[in-house]
Amino acid sequence: MPQSTEKNKQSVLMAGKMKDALGYETPSVGKNKTHKEVIKSLELLEHYMNMRNEWATKFREAEQFRNGIQWTTTQVTELQKRGQTPIVVNRIHPAIETAKAMLTSRKPEFRATGRSDGDRKIADVFSSLFQWIWDISQANVELKRALDDYYVGGMGVLQVFQDPHADMGNGECMLKSIYPLDVYIDPNARDPFCRDAASIIVARLMTDEEAKAQYPEYSKTIEDAEISDHVRYPRTNLEAIDSQIMTGDLDTQDNAHHKKREYIERYSRIKENVYKIYDTTTKYQALYNNKEYQKYTQEPAVVLIPTQGEPQYVTDLDEVEAYVELADVGGGYFHMAPDPMTGQPIMKPGMEDLSGIPDSTIEVDIIRKADLIGDDIIMTNKIVRNRVQVVASVGSKLMYIRKLPTEDYPIVTMMNVHNRNPFPESDVRIYRPLQEYINKIRSLIVAHASTSTNVKLLIPRGSVNKKEVEQEWGRSGTAVIEFDGELGAPVVAGPIPLPNELYKNEAEAKHDLEYGFGIFELMQGGGDAPSTYRGTVAIDEYGQRRIKSRQDDLESVLNQLAKVTIPLMQQIYTEEKVIRLVQPSGLIKETKFNYENEDLSYRVNDITTGMYDIIVVTGSTLPSNRWAQFEYYMQMFQAGLIDQVEMLKKTEVVDTEGVLERMNTIKMLQQQIQQQGEEIKELKGDLQTADRETVGARKRLEVEKFKSELSDQSSKAKAATSLYDARLKDTIANVKQSVKPQKGDQNE
Repeated sequence: MPQSTEKNKQSVLMAGKMKDALGYETPSVGKNKTHKEVIKSLELLEHYMNMRNEWATKFREAEQFRNGIQWTTTQVTELQKRGQTPIVVNRIHPAIETAKAMLTSRKPEFRATGRSDGDRKIADVFSSLFQWIWDISQANVELKRALDDYYVGGMGVLQVFQDPHADMGNGECMLKSIYPLDVYIDPNARDPFCRDAASIIVARLMTDEEAKAQYPEYSKTIEDAEISDHVRYPRTNLEAIDSQIMTGDLDTQDNAHHKKREYIERYSRIKENVYKIYDTTTKYQALYNNKEYQKYTQEPAVVLIPTQGEPQYVTDLDEVEAYVELADVGGGYFHMAPDPMTGQPIMKPGMEDLSGIPDSTIEVDIIRKADLIGDDIIMTNKIVRNRVQVVASVGSKLMYIRKLPTEDYPIVTMMNVHNRNPFPESDVRIYRPLQEYINKIRSLIVAHASTSTNVKLLIPRGSVNKKEVEQEWGRSGTAVIEFDGELGAPVVAGPIPLPNELYKNEAEAKHDLEYGFGIFELMQGGGDAPSTYRGTVAIDEYGQRRIKSRQDDLESVLNQLAKVTIPLMQQIYTEEKVIRLVQPSGLIKETKFNYENEDLSYRVNDITTGMYDIIVVTGSTLPSNRWAQFEYYMQMFQAGLIDQVEMLKKTEVVDTEGVLERMNTIKMLQQQIQQQGEEIKELKGDLQTADRETVGARKRLEVEKFKSELSDQSSKAKAATSLYDARLKDTIANVKQSVKPQKGDQNE
């Protein structure tokens, strides 16, 4: 079997397991019978459609109007009879595109916070994960489509859903926009997000190819369902002069090659009984449905009954298992005895013996957690919580029913002019009269110009050849026509010049239209700007104050969307996963969650538990003047309030990572040079010290040598002096001896 085929088979198997884990159910129904939930979906769909029919027609007209279909069939026929062209000066389209460009100038940034201290440690994982969902869903494009529906029809729709087939069957959360005319909302809903609606239905035609790719497990059900070409979009009296094709216009013309069927998803609010558990021994608390609660109550627990003192209760499954094994060996008892190696008390099976610690025998009583609920060791409280149920069907055939782990609808509406009902007004419908006024004025101006180039000539009957005159006056340039002066002079009848007030009215109407949308000429690069860029920036900022009201609508929708996404993420992302995000600076951020630690004792960054809130950073999607922003950040960088990385984020440098890497290399080299310079200075100092010491040593050596020489000379002088003294004494003695008189001579 080829490797790719094996991978696809494995992916389908994993997707099937994922769908089972997500709670997809297909209740059995008798042959040729329609499930009661499908019947309810069809009945509600017809009711909701009839209630919103007028609003849907207005939505369709506004959609066509934005696309340049701005004249009715009657108006086009009348203008053509007059020889005029139904001209459209579409000022609405550029205003909407400018507003969309401003509101989605940058990708939104999200921040997550945990509701408890333990949740805060991994809150950053949720912000990264939601950013990951935003990127893989190409949500920037989907958001622009929803904003377009918001401005044009009055309501944009975004949906978060779980795709069990994504990521090779591991599943992903995804975001998408929905065509508002495919969404049928309970007309009694008053909440801007339709959270109080009894039901929200999404119904649309899909080809078999698209449906089987989206629902491969229900191919047999799809083939058994009836083929439909019923288009639920209303028709209008506007005429597409340029053959514009709108959504649904071709749905009834392609069944020969692509079979189409109607797919209905009904989202309803239901109540679910759950049990809140609080274990006083381990401080564990959780919410369980009935099935999970019954399983929890049958889990084992242990009561430790000592010889003296109060009994102790153990509910942790790992500890319970250890005590059960100890009790099995010791006949339901264990005691404490000193360890012969360390002397520390340890548990030994059985009752105490001579080597044991007195009165340390403990009886192990194995029970169920249900036995501890009545004793308030485990406290329970039965509560009712809201949940959303999905019933998916094709035609009259049921595909599946599932319960979503959220209390709010995964379909989030973005209302424009909300009148406390699901039928909001739009900017296009409000300012449509101004656009029609502009078209009529321009049509009059063009008609006047056409009339001015074709001058009317009044001549006496029979004076000239009428056909010849019509041909000559119909040509451009100079024409020469002969006539009989006796029958009267021809009279040229020209049109009356249009007043300047008419042109002024058209300019004012354009200004009023842009003012209504909150889009001014300066914000589109036109108009008179101040002489300084600071003044231009200030005026541009003042102009954005109107658009910030729409920004609040957008951010509230994104916050609601993130709130609904969290429980869906916790349900589908249960296995180890690694995501990599490209930051605005160009650096790649890697986030890993749901993985086991080294000793496999607990999961790191476990997102399946805890409660979190994700909010969009205020103003993160709006544009900003890059020069003013760069100067502002440069001043903060020079003041030392931010670092170089934060400053580079606000520039248009493509290779930010390379710049940072090179700057880090330069800094490292500079630090090395500085260190080497300091070492050189130290070495120079050491060398100078060594030189001084060497000179001093030499001097001392010379002095010592001189002292030694002096000592030798002194010794020699002393020796010579001593010798001289000895010789002198000898000489004196000899002299004395020679001059001493003899004894005889003395007598004489």
